[in-house]
Amino acid sequence: MVPGGDVTAAGEQRTPQVSDLWPRLLLTPVIGVILPNLSGLIDNSRHTLFGLAISYLYFTFVAFVVWEGNRRIYFQLQRREDWLRRPRRRIALLLGAIAVYTIPVAAVMLWAWQAVTGDPGTRSFAIPTALLATVTCVVIITHAYETVFLLRDWESDRLRRALTEQARLEAELEGLGRAVDPHFLFNNLNTLAHLVERQSDAAAPFITALGDSYRYVLESRNCRLVSLLAELDAMRLHAILGRIRFGDGIVLCIDVDPSKARGLTLPPVTLPELFQNAVKHNDLSITPFAINVRLDADTLIVTNERRPRSGPCAPSTGIGLQNLSQRFKLAVGREITWEAGPRNFEVRLPLKRV
Repeated sequence: MVPGGDVTAAGEQRTPQVSDLWPRLLLTPVIGVILPNLSGLIDNSRHTLFGLAISYLYFTFVAFVVWEGNRRIYFQLQRREDWLRRPRRRIALLLGAIAVYTIPVAAVMLWAWQAVTGDPGTRSFAIPTALLATVTCVVIITHAYETVFLLRDWESDRLRRALTEQARLEAELEGLGRAVDPHFLFNNLNTLAHLVERQSDAAAPFITALGDSYRYVLESRNCRLVSLLAELDAMRLHAILGRIRFGDGIVLCIDVDPSKARGLTLPPVTLPELFQNAVKHNDLSITPFAINVRLDADTLIVTNERRPRSGPCAPSTGIGLQNLSQRFKLAVGREITWEAGPRNFEVRLPLKRV
């Protein structure tokens, strides 16, 4: 397994794509010049200018061979998570690579240079010192690789978790949105059934108005958010449906500036849902029954008179405000709040600006 590599169809990992070309091109010559001088491996006074150039090119080549070899060995080691799960094993592998490759290769190449040039260096233990410096550089560079890959993996894992969470929220929001349609249709079909039972002449106009309302539901069902203006228009359609059944008993008062509402959004079919719930759960025998809508900054406040029914309400699917609150939490980032006072029932809807 190659750490940080891409997984192939066969389940194997390829060599990781790491942008280390420029660091290697820049640092290899620096190491090739500094390391032999610090270790006392080269006596500059014993060489001509041409000889120094050739020597430092050779030391640069040594640095390249050691770096490239350790780089390839590093990429062939097992997963980088071993640093966290099995650090002793990882350290043992690193030391083993140094013992098997770094020290022998560097020692042979440095000894060959010394034998060819006859330069004893400026210190008696120049080659051991150079080897120690080389091992130190290998450890530092390997640690740099580990840090880069671990940070990249952490960022990738965080991105994957974010995308997974987004997909989960999208699926949950879609499921909650689908639950709205049957709820909306159920309530209105219950009203239509009541009109048909009474053989009311308002049944046909009610069907027309219901078709217009449900068209809005179909057009907005795939939207996470819709404009507040569109929702207010949909609520007015529901007020028309309510008046067909209850006459002038329902009074809808919308106090919202269209210029302010144009830049605000909310989940679709919110206001029709609130209108239907108000009609369903309250006694409309005493008229008028008022529903008020007003805007307070980025919050829409829907208030209706509280007249609990003495008898059972119309059949309900049990979705209601909890569903609506979850939809707002997923689409807007905040939940709705509601309060049942002695005279009024108030729902506060957080809106999202475009």
